[in-house]
Order: sequence, then structure tokens, then C-alpha cells
Amino acid sequence: MVDITGLVSGFVGEIGNQIGHLPAEESIIFDIALILIISAVFAFIARMLKQPLIPAYVLAGLVVGPLVLGFVKNLEIIYAFSEIGIAFLLFTAGLEISFKKIKEANIKRIVLIGVFQVLFIFILAVLLRNWLGLTTLQASYIGIVLAFGSTMVDVKLLADRGELVTLHGRIILGILLLQDLIAILAIIVLTTGGFNIIPILMSLVKLISLIVGAIILQKYVLNKLFNFAARSGELLFLSALAVLFLFIITSYLLELSIVIGAFIAGVSLANSPFKTELGSKVSPLRDFFAILFFVALGMQIVFTGVKERMVLFWFLLIVGLIIKPIITFILLKTARYHTKTSFLTSISLAQLSEFSLIIGMLGVYLGVLDNSIFSTIILVTIITMAITPYLINFKSYIFHMFKYPFSFLRFLPAGEGMSYHSGNKKEIILIGAHRMGSVLLEGLMDKKDKLLVIDYNPEIISALTTKKISSIYGDISSPEVIQFINSSYGVKKIISTAPSFEDNLYLLKKVKQKNPHIKVIVTGGRISETNKFYEEGADYVITPKIVAGEEIISLLKADDKKLSGARRKHIARLKNLHKLLY
Repeated sequence: MVDITGLVSGFVGEIGNQIGHLPAEESIIFDIALILIISAVFAFIARMLKQPLIPAYVLAGLVVGPLVLGFVKNLEIIYAFSEIGIAFLLFTAGLEISFKKIKEANIKRIVLIGVFQVLFIFILAVLLRNWLGLTTLQASYIGIVLAFGSTMVDVKLLADRGELVTLHGRIILGILLLQDLIAILAIIVLTTGGFNIIPILMSLVKLISLIVGAIILQKYVLNKLFNFAARSGELLFLSALAVLFLFIITSYLLELSIVIGAFIAGVSLANSPFKTELGSKVSPLRDFFAILFFVALGMQIVFTGVKERMVLFWFLLIVGLIIKPIITFILLKTARYHTKTSFLTSISLAQLSEFSLIIGMLGVYLGVLDNSIFSTIILVTIITMAITPYLINFKSYIFHMFKYPFSFLRFLPAGEGMSYHSGNKKEIILIGAHRMGSVLLEGLMDKKDKLLVIDYNPEIISALTTKKISSIYGDISSPEVIQFINSSYGVKKIISTAPSFEDNLYLLKKVKQKNPHIKVIVTGGRISETNKFYEEGADYVITPKIVAGEEIISLLKADDKKLSGARRKHIARLKNLHKLLY
């Protein structure tokens, strides 16, 4: 009988021997090749099982890393590549989210929430030090390790879902950037052996100098530079990379995190007319290095001494996944954010950070933490990062599961302060004024006084308020919004262009239960969703792909003259829609 296990073991050993005898420069190529091949296999399996890709990359890292097969020899280079992945992610995030947009989410509140959240988690760890079997100094490290969320994981997931422009996306990014800054200050305090105010002030001065330098560079140099570079796609791409690494090098020389430098580089180009093209050109590189980051995380999985630290393990896991989000949620509610906004923000921060590994490693280097504590930190960091995609992908289901417990917090004030109401009774409610919604909005402008727009994008609400179009910030799955709709006297039609099947189904059921006479029009992404909406009593279901297909067929049947006329009308309409919303 053939010994399959022996054959596989021998094959794996032979590959390891062959790689071990390669010259350094060739072994790097083989390391990256094996990482990408095995990552692709795990990614295919994850996709077939309809699972997120991040856990697949982490498992791939575990397999190729020293704990299992031990194929990868150039660990330092892979870790360096993973840091570049963080830089690219923050650069593309900066392109989407400028400081102006974060300011719209109320930067003062974000700072207070971020600081208090870090403080509460830190105090909790220190108070429970005896139960955890830690010294006060060790507990201080654990408190810092627990306090931060992962910029890398959250930015990637939010960018993939197109949620960076939402209010909760901006709050998350603002809190994460604040936490990264606090992490840098914490590293300064820990390495100097005490709370020395001078190094901290120096770091803040350096950060402000970098921001001021970015503003000056953007105003007097970058705009002209990119207008010239735009004549060549290759030169435009190269110029973007040059700006990114210029800020990375500058932040490194200033002894700041490359994360901060990369984000400021993106912000410096956020107002460029070429930012969309820049984002599309950089995104393949971003995805490549991001894969290496998550694979590198998997390579770091170790179990040395974790068994002796099971109390600490469960403490880190429970605080990271449950207690930290609860604290963040309560702080956001106290700061007057809506329940849905508070929930989406807090659940997205339910993980440990890449800075957790850096600070844990620093603790080992300084002799404060032993290998068993550091191994536990590594394991919990990777577990929480791997769970985060599931939390974010199923956040709507989780929110509906806990909406009744959330009702106990109604005594806390709520309201982001983004709304305008003309005072007239409203007959039509339009939910979602972007893309398809903007076309509907334009067509309903003759009934402007009887129209109310509900949208989850603060920029759109701000633009509509400026134009005196009645609008409120909100999400259709929020109980407050449903209650508002059902209590609004005189509403005859509700039109939802929101893409979420679950949210539209929730809206349809709640409105029809309370007011069956109201005409409800929702949007279905698939034929199966459209049929389900009709079964639940929808008066009409917009199916964008079918509508688009019908429109294209009519254009294909038209002659060249009609096609040219349709093109002109389309361009003119796009300009009008842009003026309406921006």
C-alpha cells in the first residue's frame, strides 16, 4: 500500500532542501511565488465556500510559515513587504478621505471618543492585573495592546465595500488614525522608560510640521506637477508613487509611523482631479502587498507558552471582540451619534492591531514581557483580525439581532445634526440620492416642497441642505428612521434605491405593517430578490441590471444619429446631477 503521508512529507522536504540551496536573490523569488500560489489556492477555496479572503490569506501564511511547512526563508523581507502594504492601503484611504471629510464627521468628538476608549481599556487591564497574573508594568503593556484597532484590516474591508465615504467609515478612520498617533506616543513613553513630556511634544510638533508641509506642497507644487504628469498614464502613476514614498521617507526621518506619512500623502492628493485614476492605478499594488501582510501575519502564529496563559488569552479575546466594542458604542451614543452609526463603528473596531504586535515585541525586547505573553498577544491579534471580516460582512444581521437591547439606551441623546426640513408636509420619501437616486431626485424636483430625502452619505445631505431640499441623515434599517417614516403624516410614496436586500426587506415589512396604503418602491439587485419583494407586498421593484439592459437594447436598435443624441443627453444629465449633489 502506498504511504501517501510519507510521499507528501518527502515531497515537501525536497522542496525545502531545493529552496535552501538557492542563492539569496533567487530564494526571494521562490518565497513570493510559493506565497502567491498557496494563497491563490486558499482564496479559491474560501470563495467556493463563500467566505472572506483575509482568513484564507492568514491560513496560507500559517501553512508556508515556520510552524507547518517552513518554506519561506526570507521572513524579514516578507515582513518589510507587508509594511509597504499598510502604506498603500492608507495612501488610497487618504485619496478617498481628506481631513475635510473627517472634519465633517465632527473631529472633536472623534478625538474625545478615541482618547476615552483607549483610556478605559487601559484602566481595565491595570485593575485586573492580579487576576491575570501580571505585574503593573506588564498590565500596562496589555492595556495598550488591547486599546488599538487594526488600520490595515478596517481600511481594506471598508474600501472593498465602498464604505469609506459613509459617516461611520469616516469615524472609524478618524479613530484609527488617532489610535496610531497614540501608539507612536506610547512607544516613545515605553522606550524612554517614563512619561517624558519633551519627546511627546516633539512628536506632535513633527506631525504638525508634516501636515503643514503637505498643505504647502499640495498648493504650490503637486497640482502643477500632476497637471503635467497627466499627459502620460505611466508618468502619472510614477508621480503618485514618488509622492507616497517621499512622505514615507519623511515620516521615517521624523521618527513618525509610515502609516501616518502614507495617509498624509494620500490626503495631499485628495483634491486632485486625477485622484480616481490614481486610486485605480495604485489599487493592484495595494492588493498585492496587502496579501503579503496577511500572509506574514499567518507566519507569525505560534503557540509557545499559550497554554500557561489561558486566562490572559480569554481576557484579550473577550475584551477585544466584545467589551471594547461595547465601550466604543456607549461613547459614540453619548456623543450623540445614531444607534446604527455607533454600532457599525464599534463592531468594525473589534480586533487587536498591527501595533499590538509591535508593542508586544518591544515589551519582550525590554525584558518586561516573556515569550508566553507575547505568543498569546500574537495569537489573539490574528484571531480577532480573521474574525473582523465576518463581523463587518454580517453587521446588518447582527444589528437587527441586537436592536432590542439597543433600545435600553434610548435615554442617551442622538442626532448627528445633519438635516434640513422646509416645514411642509411630505408626500414622497426618497431613500438614497446617489447614482440611480440622483436621477430620481432630478425628476422629482418639480415636487420639491413635498419631497424628503434620506441618505447615509453626509456629503449628499450637506449638498441638499445647501440647496434647501428637505433631507435627513439616516439609514433605512435604523429603528429611528422607520419610526420617523411611520409617524410622518401624509406620506404617500416611499422610494428606496438602497442596494441592501436585507435593509429594503426590513423597510418594506415595517412600513406595510403600519401603513399598508403607502406605495413602497424598492430596489432588487437580483431576480430572486425582486420576486421576494413582490411576495412581501412591494408596489414596484426597480431591478437596475434589467432596466440597464433594456435601455442598451433600445440604443443598439437606434441609428447612429439617435445614438449620438443619446450620448449628448447623457453627458448633459451627468453634469446636471453633479451640480445637484455637489
